[in-house]
Amino acid sequence: MFVKRLSLLLVLTCAVLALSASPSLAVVGGNDAEPGEYPAVAEVTYKAFLCTGTLIAPDTVLTAGHCSSVTGAAVSSPIAWPAALIDVRIGGRTQTDGERATVTKVTIPPQYLLTSGSDVSILKLTKPSSQGPVKVAGAADRNIWSAATMETIVGWGATEEGGDLPDILQEAQVPITTDDYCADAYGDFDAQTMVCAGFPQGGVDTCQGDSGGPMFGTSNAGGLRVVGTTSFGEGCARPGKPGVYARVADAPLREWIRSQAPAGVD
Repeated sequence: MFVKRLSLLLVLTCAVLALSASPSLAVVGGNDAEPGEYPAVAEVTYKAFLCTGTLIAPDTVLTAGHCSSVTGAAVSSPIAWPAALIDVRIGGRTQTDGERATVTKVTIPPQYLLTSGSDVSILKLTKPSSQGPVKVAGAADRNIWSAATMETIVGWGATEEGGDLPDILQEAQVPITTDDYCADAYGDFDAQTMVCAGFPQGGVDTCQGDSGGPMFGTSNAGGLRVVGTTSFGEGCARPGKPGVYARVADAPLREWIRSQAPAGVD
């Protein structure tokens, strides 16, 4: 399977050389975000490549495991990127604005393996951000990411497969698919830690540069909640190949995130 977020070759290169040229993901078929619309969305730069993340607590950014791991599928226990080599910019709409932040600690679930589930990581910031966080949805909001529910994807990635990164933060809407549909599209689908979203005909999706970025749902109380984080997929916006997201609003990932950042989960 062609993984649009990170290739195995690049993962192995990172593991051996401690370098990365990993393509993350961006939004295809979307539009420019409005000024101030997503103050919790972060651009996360790992020196040689870009990912997206979400401020879920004042001092915590949630992003993808494959962004923060330098070992990926090479070893069974992930080794995290050095925190000092990660730069974070929170709440920006263009490539020149947003609050700058540094990272003091990176945590990845011990069970993480590239494309095999648990594709999340936690970045602990050196100091609390002044931006407003958006929490991970709790169990009481399970209905907000049921199959066919429209969700909002946001990211700094490419606007077409193999294309350039945008100058302005992108957003789009996609429907949650059934688990059976996703399992038919991807033989390695794990219903415990993955959820899919996209139209059967394609056309709208995350892409290179959006890895770790949020899939937002609207809580029963009316506010945004994180229900998924961009993980992988085959190409970008292809028919029959929905985007795969870490299933952060469901156990076990929700409770692992809570164990690392109690204030980041409803």
